[in-house]
Amino acid sequence: MNTDPFEEIVIADACSAAFDQFFAIYEEALPAGERKPREAIVALSKRSDSAILGLSCDGQVVAFAIVFASNTAPVGLLEYMATSKALRNAGLGKRLFAMALARMEGRVMLVEVESEREKTADTPLRLRRKNFYCRLGCQQVEKLDYIMPMVSAEKPPVLDLLFHTGGQAITVTDTLLRTWLETVYTEVYGRRINDSNIALMLQRRAEEMRQSGEAKGKG
Repeated sequence: MNTDPFEEIVIADACSAAFDQFFAIYEEALPAGERKPREAIVALSKRSDSAILGLSCDGQVVAFAIVFASNTAPVGLLEYMATSKALRNAGLGKRLFAMALARMEGRVMLVEVESEREKTADTPLRLRRKNFYCRLGCQQVEKLDYIMPMVSAEKPPVLDLLFHTGGQAITVTDTLLRTWLETVYTEVYGRRINDSNIALMLQRRAEEMRQSGEAKGKG
């Protein structure tokens, strides 16, 4: 007998009650600087490379994850993940993460996470969220000052970029990182492949890596 009260669903109909329920959680849980407008999410729900995954209970959506899996490169992105306020800390995040990872089908999954490098009132919460992803097997891209493209009138918070290899042995070279950034910028955010922020992120990372190596050498 199945005693699991939660049903795993894919929310594909933008005119459905499930979409409205999901979007209510989306608006409540995510900062304005990270939220795309409703019309952008509706368009995303129709794409072959993206999916809105959900958990429902008694016909009510209680948690969701928006997942991108590139059709052109072996990389994807966990764009958003959130649970209704009443069911937070109930273990649904771990289940959603597993659902998202399964959609990768061998791709590396990237995760944008608010950084504790930005000192704010919710810094302890940011650190707790990052630790959650790390417990699930994510690693942080070393020395990367990640810049999320703007998706609303408000500037996004400071973010770090995590990645989950799905069990693959991967070294994050400059070439591989460039591929990840270009794929996310062009296919998720609709930016140009030569967006200046990509070059800026790679340049800053190279400088940080060099300075870090010099400091170790002096030690």
